[in-house]
Amino acid sequence: MLNLRTRLVYLAAAAQKFGAAALVIMPIAAVLTRAPSAGLLLLVVGVGSMFLATLVHLVTLPVELDASFNKALPILRTGYVSAEDEPVVRKILRAAAFTYLAGSLASLLNLWRWIAILRR
Repeated sequence: MLNLRTRLVYLAAAAQKFGAAALVIMPIAAVLTRAPSAGLLLLVVGVGSMFLATLVHLVTLPVELDASFNKALPILRTGYVSAEDEPVVRKILRAAAFTYLAGSLASLLNLWRWIAILRR
């Protein structure tokens, strides 16, 4: 999953730049070509690039959960954290891992915002 996530991050970064440009150029292309299909194609490219960012966050979530609970927690148990503090440490690790879920939801909200703007 980590390899998939790493490849997706590079792809998503390039796609988001291209997608943002496509959304900016979309109205101009539709007017100049007088073909709604050109604007629609650029819209699909722009929205698809935003969806790719959401996908990266969703793929990252299991990687982060694994890193927190299968890798970091056993290391912390070896002398860094007492048994009585472990429940609090688990909460902190879970919160840190779920920041990627929050990022994914933020990407979806951004996508929804763009769709709402473009529907006007």
